[in-house]
Amino acid sequence: MSFSLKIEEEHYVPYSFAKKILQDLISNGTSSTILQRTFEYLNSVSKCSSEDALKIMDELKEIVQREDVRAIIASICPTTIEEVRSILVLDSGKTYTTEQIQKIISIVKSHMES
Repeated sequence: MSFSLKIEEEHYVPYSFAKKILQDLISNGTSSTILQRTFEYLNSVSKCSSEDALKIMDELKEIVQREDVRAIIASICPTTIEEVRSILVLDSGKTYTTEQIQKIISIVKSHMES
């Protein structure tokens, strides 16, 4: 099956949102080995629903400006200060306080699947 797409916008998305996109493609009949393997991988690493991951990204906007860093946080769902700091190091131009990091952890924990 061949089709063409026009990319209108590009955004960083969390794993669980990418999983939902692939699930929709597969359920609509678009499938390949790579799509299936990628879906299986994303299914094994997702820690929250796609809706919750997008809520995490939205709530983090006031703390973390960079969309790619917010997407990584929403994908990995870090729950310790050390885990969050290891992600925030990507935002080299900004320093985060312990209070901000605790707020990030709180946001993540409020949306994680049990």
